[in-house]
Amino acid sequence: MAQLKISETQRTKGVILALLSTLSFSFMMIFAALNSPEIPLWEQTFFRNLIGIFVASFILIKNPQPLFGERKYWPQMFARSLFGLLAVMLLFYASRNALQADVSIMNRISMFTISIVSVVFLHERLTKMHIPAMLIAFTGAYIAANPRFDSAFLPLLAAFCTSLCDAVCYPLLSYFSGRVNAYSVVMFFCTFSTIVSGICMIPTFVVPSGPDLFYLIMIGVTAALGQILMTLSYHYAPAGELSIYNLMGILFSALLGFFILHQIPTVRTFIGGGLVVLASLLLFFYKKRWLKTNDSSAG
Repeated sequence: MAQLKISETQRTKGVILALLSTLSFSFMMIFAALNSPEIPLWEQTFFRNLIGIFVASFILIKNPQPLFGERKYWPQMFARSLFGLLAVMLLFYASRNALQADVSIMNRISMFTISIVSVVFLHERLTKMHIPAMLIAFTGAYIAANPRFDSAFLPLLAAFCTSLCDAVCYPLLSYFSGRVNAYSVVMFFCTFSTIVSGICMIPTFVVPSGPDLFYLIMIGVTAALGQILMTLSYHYAPAGELSIYNLMGILFSALLGFFILHQIPTVRTFIGGGLVVLASLLLFFYKKRWLKTNDSSAG
């Protein structure tokens, strides 16, 4: 898979969209936390994707585009949708059966798996700052999460497997750049996930109360926004480069938890979050300077 040439402006736009996507998904997790534990996972997943269908189809119909992209890209879009849904369910399972700190760290390994797959299959180029920045960010995530790794083996394995699923999904989003409309990608994923989760939720369906219905709708709204922003971001910047910015979710979640759930962040959260921000800024500005240097040399 050949990588398309990306300008500095496109990269900056991709980073901004990735950060906004991470913020939107952080809001989604807050609404999921507010949702009653009586609401089954499949039901949450159903609402998480249902609203995305309406949003994506409205945009695609208003600006005439094929709803599910060209048929020749359907195998890749099916793979993205299958592994994307699998990642969501594995993460939900792990979150309900293991310590959140342990799950968080195991899931953050995706930063490395995505970069490896992007280099090997998409031929993305990593700068010499990329690996140090990822190590600093992972250290920050570790400090903030403070994992103990004394959770049961299967939930931890499920959390680790989400990083393997992400290694398939996110490089594919970069592959679709210039080939498939971003909203068609979202439409395909949301439709696939809604059908599967809709069938699976039937045996355990619970009629939500008024507040729970509101939270389910907001899960769908924030997930749809996050999904669209994330897909667009990978159309503008390489998957391996954007993976580090997903760690900003640690900082966003801590801030939202403080203001909405009244959870008091620890000193470790601030130190770890600070390292993640530092690593993100180092990579962003180094890449910006690297691009200018290479453009000047090419000129």
